[in-house]
Amino acid sequence: MPTVNNSSETIRRVAALPLPHSAKVSQQTPVGLIVPPSVFVVPRGWEWTHTAPFEGPSILAALIRGLGYPFRLFDQRDVFDAELLRGSTLDYDIIGISVWGDSFAYVRQAVAILKEERPNRPVILGGPLATAIPQLLLETTQADFVVAGEGELTLTELLDHLTSNEFARPCEAILGLSWRDNNGAIHTNPPRPQITDLDIIPFQDFSVWDRFRGQEIPELYLSYSRGCACNCTFCFRAFPKLNYKSVERVKQEIDYYSATGFRMAWWNDLTFVTDRNYVHRLMNSIFEHHQFRWTAFSRVTGLDEETLRLMQSKGLDIVLYGMESVSKAVLEGYHKGIAKSAMVDTIQLHRQCGVKIGGLFIIGAPNDNHESMAELVDFCNEFQEVTRVKYLSALPGTEFYRQCLSNGLIADEIKHLEWLSLEQSVEEDIEQPGFVKFTPHLTKEELRGIYRDINFRIEVRPYDYSNGGNIYLAAAEKFITRKPGGNV
Repeated sequence: MPTVNNSSETIRRVAALPLPHSAKVSQQTPVGLIVPPSVFVVPRGWEWTHTAPFEGPSILAALIRGLGYPFRLFDQRDVFDAELLRGSTLDYDIIGISVWGDSFAYVRQAVAILKEERPNRPVILGGPLATAIPQLLLETTQADFVVAGEGELTLTELLDHLTSNEFARPCEAILGLSWRDNNGAIHTNPPRPQITDLDIIPFQDFSVWDRFRGQEIPELYLSYSRGCACNCTFCFRAFPKLNYKSVERVKQEIDYYSATGFRMAWWNDLTFVTDRNYVHRLMNSIFEHHQFRWTAFSRVTGLDEETLRLMQSKGLDIVLYGMESVSKAVLEGYHKGIAKSAMVDTIQLHRQCGVKIGGLFIIGAPNDNHESMAELVDFCNEFQEVTRVKYLSALPGTEFYRQCLSNGLIADEIKHLEWLSLEQSVEEDIEQPGFVKFTPHLTKEELRGIYRDINFRIEVRPYDYSNGGNIYLAAAEKFITRKPGGNV
């Protein structure tokens, strides 16, 4: 019998959830959510991106608490050894784990520990990596369920099922769910359509983050959209279609979050300026009673001077651009839809307006060669707006990942997932076991030399046009190392 998409009642319930401060316990089943660590490192001065309350878990906390379940968030972002979970989750009858692209090794170990302690306790995986490879995660871990895509509706229905409440429906009727039956067989249900009305999404609940209890939260993550209008081959979009919150809803969120005392925000939107009219309305609405600095990602073809100056007047600190390469062939291979000339124009626009800019670059594409690398190094010599360089990765769920599986560049998916669990986005990644060299035109030694050459041209901090000394590094090292074991 085909699965029927009957989400209207679930949508109504999620839309009617109370604000986080009004949530009350009405259910008997305690639920825990684990936020795993990441070995990814950030430039000095940006360490808060690892410690600020993540948006996804904060929304899920509001959802679960709003539905009435007793809840605890286990923030393991600085705890790299899953063994330290032992005993901490025993009082929670359902456990969820957020799974990022570099979480596989930790999550596999964490699930094994959770199942060893309570074999019959349901374990749920969700997040970007879970969305990309749900069946593989069920095959390689002892988890019971994987929620693919947006979690709000699917998780609500799964909790209904697990607690057998009045809204409960069988597993096979829950869209967006992969699951293991009592005989161990794995099933994957049809996907759930994306939520088009993002105004129903719960507000973030920051009260669940122990590290901020009773004190101000200086930095937040925000978003006004989900999805992306672009289709880059190396980028995994858990939400392919681009949808927006209303400007009124975003304003309500910021009014509500102002009680945290936050002074800095990172907008999670994959492309901040897609609709300039929307951005103008947003800028002229949300900052009426608030002042905070903020950072955003955007696309080099999206901004004009009027919009950039408006954003600057409303607290913009820096715009980060995924430039990736300056080679026409490489950009076309990535399906970027941009050109080197657009990057130069955007850099000149930022210089003209006095707004800081960060260019993010990737080296090691299949058609990267000595010529394309020399062109990139020359570009970085000419412009001081490079913020980050990394080696190309094949992320599960991307077009590039599928190509690498089909052509044999990735021969063992599990070993590749283990390598992603080690990738820090630093020069030394090339020496980690499992590193895949995607270009046949350059040796590993040449790639590492190019990385180091570009890294010497990265500023100590994002380029400040008022400081003539803020141009190049004195040495290549500029990142705080995050190693398994929690050493920072």
